[in-house]
Amino acid sequence: MINIKNMGLLAIMTICFSALFAQQKIISRPLQFHSINNVVLLEGQAGSALQLPTINGAQYKSWFAGVGIGLDYYRYRTIPLFLDVRKEFGKRSNKLFIYADAGMNFYWERDTDVKQFPVDDKFKNGFYGETGVGYKLKLNQRINLLFNAGYSYKNITEEGTYPYMYPILAGMEYPVEKINYNLNRFVLQVGIEL
Repeated sequence: MINIKNMGLLAIMTICFSALFAQQKIISRPLQFHSINNVVLLEGQAGSALQLPTINGAQYKSWFAGVGIGLDYYRYRTIPLFLDVRKEFGKRSNKLFIYADAGMNFYWERDTDVKQFPVDDKFKNGFYGETGVGYKLKLNQRINLLFNAGYSYKNITEEGTYPYMYPILAGMEYPVEKINYNLNRFVLQVGIEL
């Protein structure tokens, strides 16, 4: 089980690691490290929610690939862990880009989560994906401001049983029932790239 103390420590380490690389002298290299930190508004049938991802990776010419992790509060709190790939267009300092993410969603229980099954209720991790288009605005030599919009998909499965009042046979096992949540969301993001 992941606790808040460990998540806070991970966030502090990520920010410090990003700042360490951001302080290096700028040298023209074909492969450059970048850290992208976003604040995301998710909107879908289950309402509005916030997502806080961080992505760290390397850029080669107009291509970027990195690994991301975050907190996703849409319907159920989860931790998405994913691969992020981006392609930039244009030769100017301000550029359009497209991106795609794919990975896994890990359920992180809250006391406020509504359970559907009274017996043996548990959640199984599922797929996480996102795609969209964005605009990169260069603020200075090391910092870019990012604006993007897109579509996000989150899958999580809930399993459990209902005890029946009058079982036909004593010792009868109750069938496991499943609810598969396929959550589709629109995404609006603002972020900073170091």
